[in-house]
Amino acid sequence: MQEWSSYKHHSSVKVDLLHAYFSKHSYPRHSHDYYVIALVEEGLQSFSLGSQKFITPPGGFIFINPGESHTGEPAAVRGFRYRAMYPTVEQLQGIAQDLGLRDGQPQFTQPRRNNAGLASMFSRMHALLMCAEPGLEAETAFVGTMAELLRLFGAVRPPAVMPATVQKALAYIHENFTHPITLDELAAVESLSRYHFLRSFRNQLGMPPHTYIENCRIAAAQRLLATGLPLAQVAAEVGFSSQSHFTRRFRQTLGVTPGRYASLVLA
Repeated sequence: MQEWSSYKHHSSVKVDLLHAYFSKHSYPRHSHDYYVIALVEEGLQSFSLGSQKFITPPGGFIFINPGESHTGEPAAVRGFRYRAMYPTVEQLQGIAQDLGLRDGQPQFTQPRRNNAGLASMFSRMHALLMCAEPGLEAETAFVGTMAELLRLFGAVRPPAVMPATVQKALAYIHENFTHPITLDELAAVESLSRYHFLRSFRNQLGMPPHTYIENCRIAAAQRLLATGLPLAQVAAEVGFSSQSHFTRRFRQTLGVTPGRYASLVLA
């Protein structure tokens, strides 16, 4: 069976959604500044979160919090079909406050959960948002489903404080990721040897610096594509060496090409 993916940005709910079947596609280790909430419909999916590996069967939920380093890949030859959505921190904070959960950022406490009733609820909501026009019905389904997921599987925790050993390097990356950055530069920012900097960075972020930098570029590209800029210009502005490299890494990370992503968010 041929792989396929359908991506949508719902304009009134303001959330991105993915419905896809993958038999070969694997997501490289990466992270996002938003949540990943996914439900496997058929087949087996596997993912690594930090140093742990998980298997997701049909009906199983996957929860990735912002900033968590993870992968994603088929766990069987026949692949897997799943539904995913990507709410922002602000969206879930607002819903958490409505539930009386305050003074912190909502976090899903475990990356893998099973609940048949919520799986059906999530699947119906996702299918509705994939095809529904903007309006009250879609917003009601989204808020109601996210509230139930947070109520059963979530908690509010104080924002994580990044250790000082990598704070300066992260600030430097965020200011300069559109340009080539060397290991010597990053190590010098933290006043560490290259070896000790790499070990500290990987321990804290769960990935090497070059992967984190590409994540920053992909996130920036998503924002620029939503403004209607041409693909070649976006690739150049966020620091990719070529449009082909940009397209390949964008699809690997999000499961859809940048051209398709742009056509959907601008529709």
